[in-house]
Amino acid sequence: MKKLTLIFTLLFSTVMFSSPSYAEWTKVGSTGNGAGTFYVDFERIRKHGGYVYWWELTDLIKPDKDGDFSYKGYHQGDCKLFRVKYLSISYHKEPMGRGTGRVINPKNPKWDFPPPQSIGEGNLKTVCSR
Repeated sequence: MKKLTLIFTLLFSTVMFSSPSYAEWTKVGSTGNGAGTFYVDFERIRKHGGYVYWWELTDLIKPDKDGDFSYKGYHQGDCKLFRVKYLSISYHKEPMGRGTGRVINPKNPKWDFPPPQSIGEGNLKTVCSR
């Protein structure tokens, strides 16, 4: 009985608390200079209270000045006013968000308006249309 309880607990926690590192990342763009590629996990897009929430991954060709190869961010989008908040971001020393990340959760994230014709604008348009 204890083994069955343990197996059920492990299975339940794996399903309920799965990391976005196991997400189904879909490429949505790249920088013009080839420095990085951007992905969205379309399976985890959620809409609630007039907002859209999604995971985004930035994968770099070369590490940044801090030695990070990738970033994963959880975003809140306002499709009516076309703005975004960065709710959480993790910085990873490995490509595609692998490995343990250094996580930052801003206490009072501010709304940001993505510049025209930017990757941010394209990503917000894409998730709002889903």
